[in-house]
Amino acid sequence: MTSVAKALQLLDAFRKARADMSLSELARRADVPKSTAFRLLAELEQSGFVARNGTKYRLGLSCFELGARYSMCRPNGLRDTASHFVSHLHTATGLTAHLAVLDGPEILHVEKIQGPNNPVVLTMPGQRHPASCTALGKTLLAFGSSEDVRTALDAGLPRFTPHSITDPRRFMSELKRIRESGVAYNRQELSRELVCVAAPIIVHGTIEAAVSVSGPTAGVRWDRTEMLVRRAAADISAARGRNMRSQI
Repeated sequence: MTSVAKALQLLDAFRKARADMSLSELARRADVPKSTAFRLLAELEQSGFVARNGTKYRLGLSCFELGARYSMCRPNGLRDTASHFVSHLHTATGLTAHLAVLDGPEILHVEKIQGPNNPVVLTMPGQRHPASCTALGKTLLAFGSSEDVRTALDAGLPRFTPHSITDPRRFMSELKRIRESGVAYNRQELSRELVCVAAPIIVHGTIEAAVSVSGPTAGVRWDRTEMLVRRAAADISAARGRNMRSQI
């Protein structure tokens, strides 16, 4: 493995980290020798991609700059097009609104606006979750390809709460129900006391992303919320379709 590949593995090790990490933990997560990790982290620190705080490391400002430039280079990209509608959905419901895409057996959060009066949802743009236990992920799988579903099943159906669906046959039945109804629910499958409803963003017949809102199990009119999520998904789908036609 080249030094470049090892350096990328070290950066990738931060993907699921919630805090700064020590040299030993980074080396273990990246599966590289500790001495190699020390040398590469020093080089990454010099270039600003890693910052050191005492004996621990975090991502540096160069990573943020690169991510920001990526968004700026795609003026008609998904996040740019959908942000207005996600913000409106958040305002209309008072709940936490999310936008996500599928990446292998996981979802990648693209946008999030936290609701002021509902439980804190521990997600952020760039964060991942297993697709099988989220409304966003189940939507993306239900309207995606059979290969996507197989990838998720092969990765396993993890149990986060007693409500998580871990049986493959039951999971396939759930995807069928989602295709028929047009929306997916996550009823405390990822986190207790949290419900989520999601709908697909379909552009020219192909699912591109999903949009959702999350809120507490009690005190929310989920029938009205579902209608607003459906409307937001339809609006984003239409806007994405117009953007793509204008680029042809």
